[in-house]
Amino acid sequence: MKLNNFGWNEKWESQFEKAKKAYQNPKQLKPMEAARVTAVFADRYRIQTKGGEKEAQVSGKMIFENLYAAKNPTVGDWVVVDYNENGPSVIKEVLPRLSCLQRQEADGIDAQVIGANVDLCILVQSVIGDFSIARLDRYIAMVWDAGSVPMVILSKTDLATEEDVREKVNSLEAAFPGVDILAVSAITQIGIASLWSYLEPSKTYMVLGSSGVGKSTLLNLLMGEEMMKTAEVREEDQKGRHTTTHRQMFTLKNGALYIDTPGMREVGLFNYQGVDKAFKDVETLAKHCKFADCKHQQEPGCAVAEAMEAGSLTEDRWESYLKLKAEEKIHRRKQILLQKKVAKKKIKRQKNHYKDYKRGGGKEEKELNQWCCR
Repeated sequence: MKLNNFGWNEKWESQFEKAKKAYQNPKQLKPMEAARVTAVFADRYRIQTKGGEKEAQVSGKMIFENLYAAKNPTVGDWVVVDYNENGPSVIKEVLPRLSCLQRQEADGIDAQVIGANVDLCILVQSVIGDFSIARLDRYIAMVWDAGSVPMVILSKTDLATEEDVREKVNSLEAAFPGVDILAVSAITQIGIASLWSYLEPSKTYMVLGSSGVGKSTLLNLLMGEEMMKTAEVREEDQKGRHTTTHRQMFTLKNGALYIDTPGMREVGLFNYQGVDKAFKDVETLAKHCKFADCKHQQEPGCAVAEAMEAGSLTEDRWESYLKLKAEEKIHRRKQILLQKKVAKKKIKRQKNHYKDYKRGGGKEEKELNQWCCR
């Protein structure tokens, strides 16, 4: 299998050649290889090498040195590996990412990386039950911040009337100008041909959305066989159960790389740089206010207030913008806490190194003792 089929190009080749020099040993019979992470299972990985698919694990050095969780490999990453034919290969380093989708840990201050080097991020919402523009605000801000491009799929259109579908599509187009919106149905196959036109060979696509919106059903349809199990949603609220338990990359029949992901209950942003781009319409309005320091409350000449009165800016969208801006202030405090946490880890590890040295447990002293005892 050629790595070119998985997005390998001259830029990645150049990055790999620079990185592997740090690990090459003259006595090593087999040189380091490049690979792409195609699946993540807790502390195990599946990688695609030029020799085929392999199991892998991260090196002890990476475990020790990666103080930030976001530095660990994730699906879509290109990595430097010490290839092992008889067992798991060892991941030595992650090559610099072109894009990185990440969210705030649910009960922590660190980032959880969802995927890397994604060309187009497909955000799926069901036409009934799951539909929420406020939630899409978060998804789209996260995608823009990642350095990727968002598109929105409105699924299960066979469960709603044409009028209802058209109304929801119009509301999405008004809320997210410049973002492609596509209405599809896996049952009637409406919109599927249009979706195929977005999927190009060797390009990487990631699908995100809540449980029960039809992500796995869509994957099975595109693959032409059941790759992921599906489950019925609850009748009373149209919410689904988690059927996908890990993030995994699949190669579609046309050569496109398609990453399926588990349903996301919460979309907490880790960075807020994408908010301004997600709310470009609001930011543009704010620039036209009479006063530069306008609070958009009762000031005269407030362009935001005028737009809300005219109906060109909805109250829900304005409230969603304010909520994310308020969260950004909390996020700054979490960033400070994360920096302190990492600083403490560094100090602790430096102390441990010193203790190892005092006990004769340092690497150099161990090698010296081993040599002297021969």
